[in-house]
Amino acid sequence: MRRLSTRSVVFVLALLMALSVPAWATAQVADAPVQASDVEVSTPFVGVTVKPGETASFDLDILGPVDERVSVKIEGLPEGWAADLRGGGFTVEEILIPPAGMVETELKIDVPVAAAEGIYQAVVMADGNRMTDRLDLAVRVAADAGGGVALTAEFPELRGPADVTFTYNLELANETSEEIQFGLQTQGPPGWIIEARPAGQTRASTVTVAGGETERLTVEVDPPDFATAGTYPVAVQAAGSGQTAGAELAVEITGNFDMALFTADERLNATVEAGQPSELPLVVANRGTAPLTDLSFGATPPSGWEVTFAPESVDRLEPGSTAEVVATITPSEEAIAGDYSMTLRANTAEVNQQVDIRTTVETSTLWGLFGVGIILAALVALVLVFRRFGRR
Repeated sequence: MRRLSTRSVVFVLALLMALSVPAWATAQVADAPVQASDVEVSTPFVGVTVKPGETASFDLDILGPVDERVSVKIEGLPEGWAADLRGGGFTVEEILIPPAGMVETELKIDVPVAAAEGIYQAVVMADGNRMTDRLDLAVRVAADAGGGVALTAEFPELRGPADVTFTYNLELANETSEEIQFGLQTQGPPGWIIEARPAGQTRASTVTVAGGETERLTVEVDPPDFATAGTYPVAVQAAGSGQTAGAELAVEITGNFDMALFTADERLNATVEAGQPSELPLVVANRGTAPLTDLSFGATPPSGWEVTFAPESVDRLEPGSTAEVVATITPSEEAIAGDYSMTLRANTAEVNQQVDIRTTVETSTLWGLFGVGIILAALVALVLVFRRFGRR
């Protein structure tokens, strides 16, 4: 029988041990972070463009062996330029590589306002105990470099009555490379309450926007309840770090509709004669904040009565204005003396108003004279009868 060689036995044992490794151990090995064997500094963007006076920012990743102490220096900057490496809220000069094997930092390079246009170089030097790495960066200075701030409204024009609050949603975009704290200001018609604040906040009047980021703003406009119908401008401005952005909003007030109808002497009764027309002066008043258009008039009189109006309609009545209307009431000729009730109305498409009038029908003076005449004739007849038959 052939014997297995020593090499074959070792191979078989290694194979059996590999197959016997539990799954959890394999998972731990797979999930373990890859440790760097050398110091390395990197960034996804090695060249940026800014305006004079702005700040160029670079996100730096520094890798190295665990517990390696790495010092970082910025070299090659022109005179008058300043660089600041930030991490954990502090200026960083030396880094201790953590178990994850990498540290994230931010490099900010302040460009002087007087810097001439052109391309400038900066070098990041990362020095470990035995290892060193170098990263070359480029900062292009251009007066027409992209970047600024913008304020836009989702719906810049809203429409509604004066007794509601209008809410606008705006977006503030910071297209510069640096974080900016903006103060918020508003301007509108006198007596209006206008508030601008970061979305989701109730009292904040400032908002901080990181470079290249956007924030949502809420603007609430509360006009006075008596504001007349019309379109009103509202201005919103965000300003900070020399940057300003504005948005123009518009509020269209449709106004509210309110009307009153009453007699000229404010009495709710009238005296009429059967079959005879009588005039009753009326006043219609616009007590709302929107114009009243196409006013018409009507009445609900007793049966057989007639009511007409002069004028028959009013084309337009401005807020706070009044119009005089004369109602002519003609009772039926058969109307007997007594009190009657009728309703007079003023109508528009938006609002209606009415007034109830008590009318008293009096008999005609002619009929009264006729009655007196009958009585006198009867008395005369009686006197004659008594004289004739009294002598016998």
